Amino acid sequence: MVRHWINCFLLVVSIFLFSCIRAQQSDNSLHNIAFKPGEKITYKIYYHWHFVWLESGKVTFNVALNNYYNHPCYYFTGYGSTYSKYDWFYKVRDTFLTYADTGSLSSLRFIRLSNEGPTHVSNDNVFDNKHHKVYCLSKNKDNKYKEDTVGIPSSTFDVLTGVYYTRCLDFSKCRYNDTISLNLYLDAHTYKIHIRYRGKENVSTSFGKFRCIKFSANLISGTIFKEGEEMTVWVTDDDNRVPIYIEAPIIVGSVRAELQSFSNLRNPMDAKVK
Repeated sequence: MVRHWINCFLLVVSIFLFSCIRAQQSDNSLHNIAFKPGEKITYKIYYHWHFVWLESGKVTFNVALNNYYNHPCYYFTGYGSTYSKYDWFYKVRDTFLTYADTGSLSSLRFIRLSNEGPTHVSNDNVFDNKHHKVYCLSKNKDNKYKEDTVGIPSSTFDVLTGVYYTRCLDFSKCRYNDTISLNLYLDAHTYKIHIRYRGKENVSTSFGKFRCIKFSANLISGTIFKEGEEMTVWVTDDDNRVPIYIEAPIIVGSVRAELQSFSNLRNPMDAKVK
């Protein structure tokens, strides 16, 4: 029932937050004013099945500082799981780990460890941004390893790093209906996505009402998404750029993510309407 929903959530968040990269980043410098080490954000995940929205699990993102071969880096983690009451039907325990450069937020290493019902995915991806390659070591259910070298376009990011990279960008330069193309990496594949800026609006959730920036995108075939349909995300219209509410159709049903909690934000949550 909920297979691939954390993958869907990470792709949705990254796709929409990536929207202004091409227009605003012409070099490898980046001024981070959006997040800091110690930040923690949690989302409730809902799955739509036969006209009913089921709160089926949660996803938590954390930020820390680390070193990668003596290179200072951010260490981003994403953890997703179904609630235990659904484990009898379909158990999900997913972990995403990323090392990213503290200056440019370029992806350095991306690890995915996923257990989704009978499906188990384990891969370790090392980025060679200079030569536009990713070296992927994957393990199958029989514990056999496979090595791949994947060519990637310039300015390609893993999906988890993409969430944080784009939170640092200035969305004020976007105009209504602007469309931007971008490249994301997941499981030895790159995805070219087209995103459309939809302006601003207030969004009410169980966590409160927020002033938000809105985006949508046409979904691509050959993935967990339905071809020809759109997904939508709302992010806070303040310096934090935190995703508040996300909706996306998938092959079977649809998913929705809603902010549940946050702590140690770099800036005040000014987008929340009092």
